[in-house]
Amino acid sequence: MKKQLLIFIFVIIGCSVAKAQIAPENHSIILKPIFGTHINEDQGHLFQDQITGFDAAYFKEISQNSDKWIGFSAAKSYGIGFIFRDLSKLKGTKDTSANAFGQVYGLVAQMDFQLFKVGKAKFNFTPGVGLGYTNKYYFNNTKNRFLGSPVNETIKADLGMELPMSQYTDLLLGFGFLHVSNGGATVPNGGLNTGNIYIGLKLNNPKTLTEERKSTYTTLQRSSIELSAGLGARGVFGDRSKSLYKSGIYAGYNFYLNDVMSLKAGADAVYYYTTFDPNNYVNTFQNYGTSYDKWRTGISVGADINLWRVTVAAQIGKYIHYNRLMDKATWYWTFGPTFNITPHLGLQAKTYMHFAQADYVNWGIVYRF
Repeated sequence: MKKQLLIFIFVIIGCSVAKAQIAPENHSIILKPIFGTHINEDQGHLFQDQITGFDAAYFKEISQNSDKWIGFSAAKSYGIGFIFRDLSKLKGTKDTSANAFGQVYGLVAQMDFQLFKVGKAKFNFTPGVGLGYTNKYYFNNTKNRFLGSPVNETIKADLGMELPMSQYTDLLLGFGFLHVSNGGATVPNGGLNTGNIYIGLKLNNPKTLTEERKSTYTTLQRSSIELSAGLGARGVFGDRSKSLYKSGIYAGYNFYLNDVMSLKAGADAVYYYTTFDPNNYVNTFQNYGTSYDKWRTGISVGADINLWRVTVAAQIGKYIHYNRLMDKATWYWTFGPTFNITPHLGLQAKTYMHFAQADYVNWGIVYRF
């Protein structure tokens, strides 16, 4: 059910982007072979195990559109990308996961931002988020403790240079990052971080706009109170048929800076449907998220980045009440996207984190007023 929900939400977002009224005339195709390695520092063989693959993407230009958020953010284009990574040469921790990795295939929604320009060379930042499939994971190869399911969240980001070679072709050079994880939906799932270098081509179809273009959607252009609630689950170690459900609730205030950014502060609460039982350790243990009580609460601060109908939020918080098993877990942080149906109402996927480990993903509704 969790996998189908992930796919459903991703398809809804993708279809909405495809039907957007900000679609311009200019478009491009990007092809980038990559060479990289894993960069999980605590897993051994840092920068030693080879990863090969490629990225391919289709982008539509929006830099000429008149929406305020485009000017504020220096957004240049948006699109959909395909990723492929061959992980078969990764060894994992102290060789214990050697030959336990396969291939990753994924689709990501991406947006390209121009950081600055030097002469003809453009320096860009291109983040993306989506879903990926891997053919080797813990439940069909128990040596692989890093990927706990065939379908995973994929988060990628590229930082690179774009150098025009002709009217229709640009040369691309840069560095990339890719994170693959299921957010704790099944366990074990350490997640995999990879880094790469790339050299590629951008094939353009440049045209001049014949009329001003602007989206019919605008973000909520004022400060607001935000309420959200949702439901999610963390897996039970070694048993993908069981889930430990939790609900996340948030109430806070958003301080409007401009169409792209708002600062925010608020209170978080997580309700446990299953608390920790020392006599049933395996079936109730949730790592840093293990709680003896039904509720944990905290206060957090952070920011929203608004990119048309998608808002990306990140906050860091301190627990007020948390009767926890793991004493170190005194702080938490959250991040995730919201797809805004209206400026007031949105669908959210919010990941609760302790240190670098995902606690669970909270799927819910956001309301701002």
